[in-house]
Amino acid sequence: MNLKSVVVEQLDWNATSKSLTLEPDNKGQLWVAFPTDYDEPRNSPFYFQHPKYEKQFNNGFAKCQARRITKNNFFETDGIFTYKTTWRNIPTERNSVSYYALYLPENAVPQEIHLLDPFSHGREYRRTVFKDLQQPRYIVYLQCASKYGAFSFDIICKFRNDSNGFAESSYNDDFQQDFYTQPEEWKHFLNNSEREKVEQYFITNNMRDQYNINQAGAVGPNSSSNNNIFNQTTYSLPDNTNYELLGSELSQLKQSLIGRASLPEHYLAISEVANAEEATKIKDGNKVVKSLLTGGKWVLDAATSIGTSVVAEIINKQMLG
Repeated sequence: MNLKSVVVEQLDWNATSKSLTLEPDNKGQLWVAFPTDYDEPRNSPFYFQHPKYEKQFNNGFAKCQARRITKNNFFETDGIFTYKTTWRNIPTERNSVSYYALYLPENAVPQEIHLLDPFSHGREYRRTVFKDLQQPRYIVYLQCASKYGAFSFDIICKFRNDSNGFAESSYNDDFQQDFYTQPEEWKHFLNNSEREKVEQYFITNNMRDQYNINQAGAVGPNSSSNNNIFNQTTYSLPDNTNYELLGSELSQLKQSLIGRASLPEHYLAISEVANAEEATKIKDGNKVVKSLLTGGKWVLDAATSIGTSVVAEIINKQMLG
């Protein structure tokens, strides 16, 4: 993934933190991969594709000054530690993203994680929480995108020290998302009915289907409209679907697509495959199909070429209606 900048913060048990911001120079681009992409040693939350940036990060982070956090922002109550901070104006730009990554202290197991929009009360950002066994630390990743050139957020983390149980620990909540998932912050501003219409539009647009939509009505295979009331299709998979096999194929497909991607829309398609993979874990056939259709023909062609037959069959069947 090509990034505008990365901000890495490390939190330690002695109530100190240190942080480093890394941006590409005038002659280069900042390409990174995530811990799930490779099985190699790593000294940061990212694999830097260019050794120049890996060296810059390692040297810069080693020289960072650890600063003492105030007792209001780092404290312990009944064995649970709380960390609070605010980040303002992380640099970004239209059609690009930056990433913030927070290392929790060694062997800290998260209990609650909240990343909040400081300008919209009650709005919480989706993010990725990854257990890094190489450190060992949990890492909180936040994708930062804004058309205004700067991204801001508040973060509240609660965690406990569990050196004995860290390896077997896990964390998940309603705001967890996979790497390469495209942010869906627009959904915050729409009700459920409006979200469904927008999602159906993207499915139709990406698959290049042709429908008569000169009048108000539903779009998509087998959809209908009665008196301008939208009746959208709910997709499903057979009851005997092997979701474990399907998830494995989607993971294989995602890794293949990462190596093939060269255009912005390719990364959007990869995010949909990641969404579909996540949906297999809860056996949500409707979301699996929607995400794959939104991924489009590029995903279908790749699924066919690498032999992920279950995925290719699902897309083909839905395309044919």
